[in-house]
Amino acid sequence: MKISFKNSIVIAQKEFADNIFSPVFLVLLITFTLIIFSFSYESGLEAEDFTKEGSLLMAGFSGVTKIIGWFSPLIGVVLGFDAIVKERKSGTLNVLLTHPVFRDNIIIGKILGAMITLSLVMIISTIISISSLLLILGGTINGMEMSRLFLFIVITFFYSLIFLGISVILSIVVKEASDSLVYNVVFWLGFCAVFAAISVASAIILTGQPIRIGSTSFELALNLANISPLHHYAEAAAGQGYLGWGGFGTEPATIKGILDTRFTLSQWFSEFWMNLTVLIVTPIILLIIAFIAFLRKDIST
Repeated sequence: MKISFKNSIVIAQKEFADNIFSPVFLVLLITFTLIIFSFSYESGLEAEDFTKEGSLLMAGFSGVTKIIGWFSPLIGVVLGFDAIVKERKSGTLNVLLTHPVFRDNIIIGKILGAMITLSLVMIISTIISISSLLLILGGTINGMEMSRLFLFIVITFFYSLIFLGISVILSIVVKEASDSLVYNVVFWLGFCAVFAAISVASAIILTGQPIRIGSTSFELALNLANISPLHHYAEAAAGQGYLGWGGFGTEPATIKGILDTRFTLSQWFSEFWMNLTVLIVTPIILLIIAFIAFLRKDIST
């Protein structure tokens, strides 16, 4: 067992090195970082008008939640869309299995390597955003704010991990990396961009009623929105029902997510524990499915 785990760690280290030196990943990382920086700068300029109480730094950082919610899943997609299919097409998997390495070592190592890379991206992007805000707003960051930011990184990590899990599963079941990429982009657009509009349209069609607060169609649209990971991320991180396009207006939550320092962490958890449960349990289930699918997959070229 100890030797087997060491094999997984070695594969994870190789996967991590391959990821951070991949041209495609580096381009996406730089683009994502620049987007976060630019939105942080804009949020910092508007932060003083955003809140009259609580932490000014947290209020400014909350302005980048939407852009992070939209683009952080792409990091998970890039890390996983060709994780298996590329190795299978090149014959690397068959060669690797001729060594004292088992299938579970391979899939665990690849997932661990991708998770480490994903966490590094979350940390780097958050540090850059906060540094930008500190330069604009001045002052320092205290322990309470650091704990909120740490939890924000954890929430964003699990949210992005959902899309990593989906991308790894697709990488296992499809035959071409290009197909995996297309399917993953469709999932990303569907869940992060237009799912709210789809929910509204579906509710109107199914009930025959326009969307009005308290109506059957409104309640159905709310229930359908729960399918999207972005909905749960938006609730827990920003206290908003949805951050996508074409959604319907709902009254914002009293607690504006994890960054709202007017409320304690206990109050925040009591309000959003269901969203947190979905964000944590969903990627675990997806990664278990990926693990089982890989063990049962015919990987011969």
